Amino acid sequence: MSFNQNWYEQNNDIDSAQFVSVQDVIQDLIIEEGKSSEHDYLRYFKLALSGLKELNFDTVRQIKTIELSLDHKNTVKLPLDYVSYTKIGVIGGNGEMNYLGQKSKINFVHGSKSTIDDNETDPPIFTDNIPGDGIWGRYGEGGGNNANGYYRENMEEGTIEFSNSTGNIILEYISDGSTGLSGEEIKVHAFAEEALKAYVYWKSIYRKRAINMNEKMISKKEFYNQKRLARARMQSFNKEEVLQTTRKGFKQAPKL
Repeated sequence: MSFNQNWYEQNNDIDSAQFVSVQDVIQDLIIEEGKSSEHDYLRYFKLALSGLKELNFDTVRQIKTIELSLDHKNTVKLPLDYVSYTKIGVIGGNGEMNYLGQKSKINFVHGSKSTIDDNETDPPIFTDNIPGDGIWGRYGEGGGNNANGYYRENMEEGTIEFSNSTGNIILEYISDGSTGLSGEEIKVHAFAEEALKAYVYWKSIYRKRAINMNEKMISKKEFYNQKRLARARMQSFNKEEVLQTTRKGFKQAPKL
C-alpha cells in the first residue's frame, strides 16, 4: 500500500510530454548516427541504462514515496530500485509526515540480549530541584529524544532497522529509474534527454582505439555540459518561492 501513488505512476504517464522513453532516445541517436543494426541498438540501450542511473543520482533524481509495514524484526525491506533515502517518517494525526531520527547504535543482531541488569538504570544527571517534583524537577533530562523513533540503514541485508516505532513507515527514496521496469516503462525526463544521448555517444567511443583522443574528450565535455544544462532546467525554484520558503523558517515564538 502506498502513501502516495509512487513517483512513476504520478509522473511517467506514457502520453506525458514530460518524459521520454529510453527506447525512443536510443532510436533517435541511432538514426542521427546513420546506424541501423540490432547490435548497435542493444549496446546503446545497455549504455543508456548506466547513463540513466548517473543522471538520476544527482541531476534528475527520480523520487518515489511508498508506505511499508514493519516485520516481526521491526525492519522494512528496501525496494529493488532503491539508491538512497531522502526522508523516513510516520504519518501523524494531522496527515503530515513526522520524521524519525537516525541512530547508528541500533543493534543489527535480532534477539541478542543485553548484559545489563534490567533493574539497573542510569542515574539522572540532575536530582530533583524540589523534592517530590520527580522528572519535572530534573532540568534537561530526556532532552533531544525523537518521540517518533529511530532508524538505521543496514546495507548488507538491504533493510532499514527501527527502534521505538510502530505501525507503517513512510519511505521517500531516490530510484535508479530502471530496476524492475522494461521496454517503454523506462523513461527519462525530457530536460535530460540530450544529456542521456551525449552520455551514450561518449561511452560508445570511449574504448575504441580507432577514435582519436580529441574526439573522446569533446564527447565527454559535451556530456557534462548537457548534464549541467539539465540540472539547471530541473531547478524549478524561482526567487519568490525561495523567499517564501525562507520566511516560513522564521516564526515568532514567546520568549520565557
